[in-house]
Amino acid sequence: MMTQKVIDVLEQAKDIIDDEFGYIEADGRVIYSSNPLSQNRINTVAIDMIKTDTDLEIFEGRTYKVYRSQTDTYVLYINNTEPHAEKLLDMLNLVVMKAKEPASAYDKKLFIKNLLYDNILPGEIYTKARELHIATGATRVVFAIYIPNAKEIKDINIGEILTSIFPKSTKDFIIQLDNNILVFIKELKPGSNDEDAYKVARIILDTLNSELLLKAYIGIGSVVDDIKELSMSYKEAEAALKIGYIFEKDKYIVSYHKLGLGRLIYQMPTKLCEMFLEEVFKDVKLSDFDPELIQTVEMFFECNLNVSETARQLYIHRNTLVYRLDKIERMIGLDLRKFEDAIIFKMAMLVNQYLEYTKGNITF
Repeated sequence: MMTQKVIDVLEQAKDIIDDEFGYIEADGRVIYSSNPLSQNRINTVAIDMIKTDTDLEIFEGRTYKVYRSQTDTYVLYINNTEPHAEKLLDMLNLVVMKAKEPASAYDKKLFIKNLLYDNILPGEIYTKARELHIATGATRVVFAIYIPNAKEIKDINIGEILTSIFPKSTKDFIIQLDNNILVFIKELKPGSNDEDAYKVARIILDTLNSELLLKAYIGIGSVVDDIKELSMSYKEAEAALKIGYIFEKDKYIVSYHKLGLGRLIYQMPTKLCEMFLEEVFKDVKLSDFDPELIQTVEMFFECNLNVSETARQLYIHRNTLVYRLDKIERMIGLDLRKFEDAIIFKMAMLVNQYLEYTKGNITF
């Protein structure tokens, strides 16, 4: 069967071979010819050769040769009747057979990697995918998986572990970006959504945690139905992984669509972030707050600004909590019992974390 890859290699051969040559399907149709005028015509010589089991024939200044395999029969011809014409056809056939070889796993993985990095022209994506027998309209999602201590792990292949988790999924792709980060592209059932993607991430995390005692962080991109959108899903998964690690390190699975304020702050210029912190804290810095005070604030936010519940969670008297909140108000003028002031302080804490990341104090 003729493919675009076969046409491409024959086009390259045209620069080397001066004589007209071409490829004829078993039904006699000229699928490719170095002379465009001969293309798409029906060649009766080729049809008769195949019917009569003739392998080689010279007719009207052309040499024809039939090539047969278990799955394919076709004819190559060249406008040359010299003794070396058959050898030229055999050389062309070697090129054709190589182009017809099934795509290897390496070729597919290289294509997917280039696709994620936007190294393939949009107009070539579908053509290349079809050549490699990769479905263009399947439902997929991209996971970015970060394993902090991966360098310390010996004799463990994370890719093989993922394959073992989903043994029946032969259409998934695993790409190792570096020693600590890998990308997992999972094909899902049609109609799957973000919740289904989260369940897959949960299975991966639980397996790595329970069976291998590995700590891992997983970023999830959008569920997409078009191969062209895989690049977008990858960028989202990578952003979710990084932003989640900066702002919510206690969360091991983060979806791009649930990043909240962290996603907004991550896109802010650092200069604007610094100005915001100066306006909030004035003459003090967040680093001036002792750990006990920060812990109190974090618990207060977790308890939705509920004073009684926060005191109970911290095992302190309600008056002690009120004293600490009053202390913060004296320091920066924000009463965290008021929703608006609490939002400002929460933003300030997140902005401070982001600036620590930009300075290299939070490593990824």
